[in-house]
Amino acid sequence: MLLILFTIIIVALITYIFVKPLIDNLFNYVPHEPKYIHSYLPIIGFGFEILKNPIEFIRSLYLKYGKTFVIYLGSKRWVYLFDEQTYLTKVIKSSDLSIDDFLTDILVKGLDINRKCLTDKKIQELQVKQFHHYLVGDELEILNKLVHDSLIQSMKFDANLLTNNKNKIVNFFDFFGEFMLFAGAEGLFGHSFTSKQQNTTPSFYKLFQDFDEAYKLCFMNIPFRSILYKTILHNRNEFIKKFSFLKLNNGESKLINAREELYRSNEYKHLFREYDINGLQASMLWAAVSNTAPMACWSVVDLLLHPQALEAVKQELNENISSSSILIYDKDVLSNLKILESCINESMRRVRNATSTRQAMVDTTIECLDKTKIGLRKGDMLVYPAFLKNLDPNLFGSNPYGYKYDRFVKKPNQAKAPSIMIFGCGTHTCPGRFWAMNEIKMLVALIIQHMDIEFIHMTEKDKDDYRKKLPYDFSKFISSGGPKKGHEHKFDIKYSYKNFDNE
Repeated sequence: MLLILFTIIIVALITYIFVKPLIDNLFNYVPHEPKYIHSYLPIIGFGFEILKNPIEFIRSLYLKYGKTFVIYLGSKRWVYLFDEQTYLTKVIKSSDLSIDDFLTDILVKGLDINRKCLTDKKIQELQVKQFHHYLVGDELEILNKLVHDSLIQSMKFDANLLTNNKNKIVNFFDFFGEFMLFAGAEGLFGHSFTSKQQNTTPSFYKLFQDFDEAYKLCFMNIPFRSILYKTILHNRNEFIKKFSFLKLNNGESKLINAREELYRSNEYKHLFREYDINGLQASMLWAAVSNTAPMACWSVVDLLLHPQALEAVKQELNENISSSSILIYDKDVLSNLKILESCINESMRRVRNATSTRQAMVDTTIECLDKTKIGLRKGDMLVYPAFLKNLDPNLFGSNPYGYKYDRFVKKPNQAKAPSIMIFGCGTHTCPGRFWAMNEIKMLVALIIQHMDIEFIHMTEKDKDDYRKKLPYDFSKFISSGGPKKGHEHKFDIKYSYKNFDNE
C-alpha cells in the first residue's frame, strides 16, 4: 500500500514538474519572453543554488544565456536583466513596474502584518516623507551621536568585565552584531526602552536573529513553515512583543515618534492592530542593523587581512580625530573619512548580493536601449543584478574579488570617485543609506581605535584564502550574512581594549 502511495506521489510530482510550465505558457505567455531556465524542483525552483552562492550561479547563467533570462524561485518567475542603462532609464521609470506590492508581501508573509495598513497610499506617502525628513541633517547627527555613545558604553562596560576574564573567547560577528543591535535601538527607541532589553531570556539578540530568519522564510515561500519553523516564528512574535513597551516622549527618535503618532492617529488607527504597530516598529530596528553590523564586521576583517589598508585607515583617523574635542560622530569628520569609506565599499563590493528589483503589475514589454525587447508577465520579478557589475573582470581586473582599499577614493585625474550600486536606485533608493554608512564607519573606526583582535582559529592558509574570497553566507537573501557554514569558528576571537582616555 505504501509503495503504491509513494508511486502515485512520484508520478504526480513528475507530471507537475513537466506539465505546469506547458500550462503556464499556454495561458500566460507574452511575446518576447526571455529564455526560461527550467528547474526540476517545484515551488523552490533554484532556491538551493541561490542559497549557496547567488553571485556565481547567476553569473554562470549570464555567461551561458546572455543579459536576460528567467528562473523560478519561491513560486515566482524572476527575470534577470544585466543592462544597467536600460534598467535606469526604462525600467525604474515605467508605470507598469513597481516594487511596492512585493515589499508589502514580505511584511505580510514574514511578519503577519495586516495588508490594509500597508497598502494605504496616503500612509505610504507620509512614511516616505518621514524617512527623508528625519534621516538627514540635524536629526541624522543626533542618531549618529546616540549610536556612537552606545557603542562606546558597551565597549567600556565589556572592558570592565574582561579584567576578570582575560581568556574570554567570542564570535566576532555575534559579538559586534549585538553591540550594533543595542546601539541602533538606543538611537531609534531611546535609552529607557533599550535598557529594558538587557539581560533578558531569551536574549534580545537571539530574538532578533530569529526575527531576521523569519524574513527569509517568507521570501522562499516555504510551505508548512508554521509547523517546520515553529520556534523561529514564536521568537519572531516575542521580538515584536518587546515593542509594546515603547512609551512616547521617553527618549525615542523623532522618526519613531512620528511613525507611532501616524499609526495611532484618529484618521488611520482603524487600519492597525496593536501587533501591526509593534511589528512595523520592530522592522525599523531590523532595517537599521541587519546589514550594517555584518558589513562593518567584514570591513574590519578585510582591514586586518590587509595591513597596508589598516595603516592607511589608522593614519586617516589620526589626521581627522586629532584631539579629545573632536568626535567621530561629527558629520564633517565622518564625511572626511574617504579612505575608510572606500574600504567599506570595497568589502561590500566583494560580498554583497546587490540587486535592484521591480515587479510587473500587468503584462508588458520593455524595449532595451539596443532595441531588443523583453516580455514580462504580470507578477514577474525583474531583477538588475548589480553584483555582476561589481565583480566584472573588465572593470575590476582579472581577479575581481581582489581587495584594493583605495579603489573608491577620487584620484586627481578623475572627474568623480568611482561608485557601486549598494543601496538601490530611483525612488526606492534606501532612505537610510547615510545613517547606514555612518553606523558602519563608526563601528569600524571604534574597533580600530580601541581594540586589539586575534582570530584564534584562523591559520595563515585561511588568511590567504580569505584575501582571495571571503567565506560569505548568502542564505539570508534580504539582510547581510556572516561567515558561511563551516567557517564560523574561524572568526572566534580573543581581544583587549585600549585608548579609552579620550572618550
